[in-house]
This record gives sequence, C-alpha cells and structure tokens, in this order.
Amino acid sequence: MKVLITGSEGSLMQAVIPRLLAAGHQVVGVDNFFRYGKTQRTRSYDFIEGDLTDAAFAARAVKGVDGIIQAAARIFGVRGFHKVPADILGCDVTLHQNILKAAREQGVAKVCYISSSMVFERCARHPSAEDDVFESLIPQTDYGLSKLVGERLSMAYARQYGVKFVVWRPFNIITPYEKGEDEQGISHVFADFVRALIFEKRNPLPILGDGQQIRCFTWIDDVASAIARFSFDAITDNQAYNLGNAEPITMQQLAELIHAEAKVQGAIPAGAGELKFEYKPIYSDDVSIRIPRVDKAREQLGWTATVKVKEAVKRCVAQAIKAGR
Repeated sequence: MKVLITGSEGSLMQAVIPRLLAAGHQVVGVDNFFRYGKTQRTRSYDFIEGDLTDAAFAARAVKGVDGIIQAAARIFGVRGFHKVPADILGCDVTLHQNILKAAREQGVAKVCYISSSMVFERCARHPSAEDDVFESLIPQTDYGLSKLVGERLSMAYARQYGVKFVVWRPFNIITPYEKGEDEQGISHVFADFVRALIFEKRNPLPILGDGQQIRCFTWIDDVASAIARFSFDAITDNQAYNLGNAEPITMQQLAELIHAEAKVQGAIPAGAGELKFEYKPIYSDDVSIRIPRVDKAREQLGWTATVKVKEAVKRCVAQAIKAGR
C-alpha cells in the first residue's frame, strides 16, 4: 500500500520508514523542518516539503495514498513546550484536523495517530491503562492537551465518517540521535544529561525539580516496530495502545546511569567523584509519575519492549561519544 508519513524527518518516523519499505509498502514523507532546519539525507522514499497547517497543502499531500501515519507535531522537552504553548496547541490540532478532513474527502481508510504518554498527565492510577485516560482530568500542559484532542478528533472522525484510526501512545522514547541544546529542557531529558555530563563535564549536574520524577524510557526501535507492523492491521482498527518499557526510573537515577556508563566507556575519568546535583526550579504542572500498563499490546499484538533502560543508556552514550556531541 501507499503510506503517507507526516513528520517523516523526525527520529521516530526515520525508524519506522525502513520497516515499512522492507514490508513492501510505498512511502511518501512530508515535513516542514520547523525544529532543526532542513535535513540533507539520501531518501529511499518520495518526499514533499510543506506545512500541514495549510489545508490545501494537506489535501495535496494526502492525494492518492491508501493509509496515513500522522506523526507531525511540535516536539520539545519540558521547557520547550512551556515556551511555545500556543504554537503547539494551535498548530498541532489544526494540522491533524486537516489530515483527517483530507482523508475523509479522499477515501483514505485509516489514519494512525502518534499520541503521547502526556495524555496521562493527571491520571490518578499508576500504572496507567489505555482507558484510564477517559477517567482522568484533562492535561494541564498544552502539549498534553493537544495530544488528547488529537486522539478525540481521530475517534470523532471514526464515529461520524467511518475513517478508521489507531492511537499509539509511546512512553518517553529514548534515541541515540537526539542532542541536547544550549537551554536545558528544550530537548528531552536524556539528551540534556548526555550533553551536560559527557561534553560539558558538569558536576554538580543541573536537574529540573527534585530529580524524583518517575518515567519509563522506551527504546526507539521497540516503538517503531509496533507502529510499522501493526498500524494497518485490522486488529488495531479504532483502538489505542500504550507502547512502553514498564521499567520505572527517576530522573536522578537516569543521570546516575549515564554518569556511570560514561565512566565505563572512558568519556568521564574512572577516578571522577560521585555525581552530585544542582536542583533547579520546575514548572508547577510537571508530572511526578508516568508508568504504562502494556497488557493490551502484549495480549493483542504480542508486542513487548525488548530493550531495558540500562542497555538504552549504554547505546546512547556510545553513539554520543562516536558523534562527538
């Protein structure tokens, strides 16, 4: 089938696309390069540059495809989505609406939506199962809200127009290819820690909040494998799935893992002292805990995360040292 991938140049879709191609699908990618600027790469798929908040452009991009994986979004770390909340909420909801509308008008059978564990921001039950989102208070951050609205738009189009969907909710994807930026919290936390510890030699390490926030870091290829394999399988029609490595770890523990692994790999002298922390103010809506229940993906799809956080950290540190950043 011919699959449109929105947000195709982001790291997750770059892990999904080769799997789709290997399965015999034809892929068309679309991206506007808003986050990091234009990426020069050799592509084995068709590519269109443009802004999906433009309804006419979205309609042209959707023309002639059989299915869509809708991954386009403004993605940042915790500080980033507090700096540009209007752009995130306004643009991400608009572009998803444009894609769904074009899919309905052009007879595309299924739109697969890449959501986020942030829909569980205010969930009181941990670990959180897929349907717990319906009993939760709405997210406080505009990023979390944008993802929740995107999910509900997908569900609404299914009910009213018969456009099938699947919602994928990755939990804290960890990838060796993201790099930290000058301002802490614009990128994701593991990328910030790698930069600060390995390249800036920061000790004490600045950490947002008390460092006791709990997350579950999931290796990018584990997430990509589920999306590529099951997005257009009928078993996932009109369903939502958590995709996570249900292995809780605090931010402080994550930093300590990176510090220890950097010593093993020679990026930090073996005789360097223990890691200390410099605690920085954090946002009042910072989420204290997010842990997924993954029974549904395991039981229905046979999917489980295969890479533990310690191994993921090892791979990220090795790639950062190799890349020199």
